[in-house]
Amino acid sequence: MSSLRFLNIDFFASFEEYHQIINHDGKEIAFVGASNSGKSSAINALANKSKLAKVSKKPGKTKLFNFFRLNRGYIVDFPGYGYAKTSKEQKKIWSIELPQYFEKRPNLSFAYLFSDIRHPLKDSDYQMLEMLAKNQIEHKIIFTKSDKINSQEIPKILDRQKGELLQVDFFSIKDKSQILKIASEINELLSN
Repeated sequence: MSSLRFLNIDFFASFEEYHQIINHDGKEIAFVGASNSGKSSAINALANKSKLAKVSKKPGKTKLFNFFRLNRGYIVDFPGYGYAKTSKEQKKIWSIELPQYFEKRPNLSFAYLFSDIRHPLKDSDYQMLEMLAKNQIEHKIIFTKSDKINSQEIPKILDRQKGELLQVDFFSIKDKSQILKIASEINELLSN
């Protein structure tokens, strides 16, 4: 456990369109999920910084491809999908720009799909899982906000989901051991 540590993460840049994204040699890990699934909070927890990624009580704040630089690559934080108040114009841009990333990006090596453990896997999550599978992108589902339910429920929820999904885990910004476990996983994914 002593080798486990928080990730050294810094905000790098935001891009609105796929063609604007920088070219580099590192690996990228995508963070995807519904609005308010806890992606930004997870980035902050993994870095042990409170204001690295913008967190808002009002969902739908992530509007672009947000790149966060690590020692060996990048985390790409995506707009949360399924937020009703997102404008039609913004949704149209996302529907064109986001699939390109998953279809064309050679640097993409893994994706984490974040889903609130209290309302796991909505239709939009399944659509994202289909896109990841179609493009043969290895992925893992992270059930967030696990501190909001009885801890005895967590194994039952994970077991239920494992029946249909390969890789699942849970996460809470209040559970340091889980934060460090996912941080270690990300380090390994970027190092291989």
